Amino acid sequence: MYHLNKPGQTRSGRSPDRARCGSVGRPATAPQLIEKIVFDRVLKILARNYASAFLELLLPDVSLQLVGVLENVELAIPEERVDFVHRVLWEEQEYLLHIEFQSEHRADVPERLFVYSALLTKQMGLPVITLVVYLTRREAPLPSAYRVQVGSETLNRCEYPVVCLWEYADEIAAGRWPELAPLLVTLVQEPDEGTLARERKLILQEREPRKRGDLLACAVTIGARHFDKDFLWRFFREEVEMMRESTFIDDWLEEKLEEGLQKGLERGLERGLERGLERGFERGVRHERMLMLMRILRRRFGELPLSLEERLGLFSADELDVLLDVAFDAQDLETVKARVAEMASGAEPVAA
Repeated sequence: MYHLNKPGQTRSGRSPDRARCGSVGRPATAPQLIEKIVFDRVLKILARNYASAFLELLLPDVSLQLVGVLENVELAIPEERVDFVHRVLWEEQEYLLHIEFQSEHRADVPERLFVYSALLTKQMGLPVITLVVYLTRREAPLPSAYRVQVGSETLNRCEYPVVCLWEYADEIAAGRWPELAPLLVTLVQEPDEGTLARERKLILQEREPRKRGDLLACAVTIGARHFDKDFLWRFFREEVEMMRESTFIDDWLEEKLEEGLQKGLERGLERGLERGLERGFERGVRHERMLMLMRILRRRFGELPLSLEERLGLFSADELDVLLDVAFDAQDLETVKARVAEMASGAEPVAA
């Protein structure tokens, strides 16, 4: 039976203010940051395309109607925005639904959700429903409210519902929410080839080609956190053509996938597909690392000279990885420029 958890409770009815999710965050390396960006992007696709499933998890007994999506909502504070929020209706009252995925809990989550909710309410003039979905199983508690305390007294409190998605893993695997199938590998304790096979079976039930392509691409991307990349492409090789229907694969794989398919016709389909996919994946990784490096440099040192941006475009994914560490550690932009000049002296142009 499904029920709406009280704020601060999980499905199993744990105590207010506490839910048992995700592990304590640790300092991330540059490659881990890149992986997180790609992973977060996939989660946003699931939240954008399948909000109805998360609404059912949140309010199983309330008939909320999705009526639209607001994209790229700029918040009225510097460098803050949400990628999208859903518009929902209940008994002629419109709400905004903000779905926040968390693989692991971070200490700033309660305050950040409080700020987002307040700004969205003020800016849009609508009440905001904030839903936090945790993916990583853990036993340690975490808060489900932003609180202002003086001593032991709580003076202000902003609560939000928490869904620990692993508590629904059996029902997802059984087919209740097939659109959430790509997340199964993150929800089970020991994902294996059988988990991937179950994901694939559920995803192939989707009849709409683009949604099916999105889900397959999501399954490969999320699966890369748990399985070897080459193994994943071999496992899903029969579904590669379906992935071409994905709405976001263009940014990562399309160009090299096409190249791989053409070579496959000439030299053997399987070999060509694997080669094209591998190169496409590498191109996508390089692109994501370039974006991350530029973002860090601009955040730390302001607008960058065009000459520096052009030089950065010469580097491979591995070289950009080195420069990410430089960007984190450098005391000023001149230090970064000196290291870039040193590396560029031996760098070969990289194909776009």
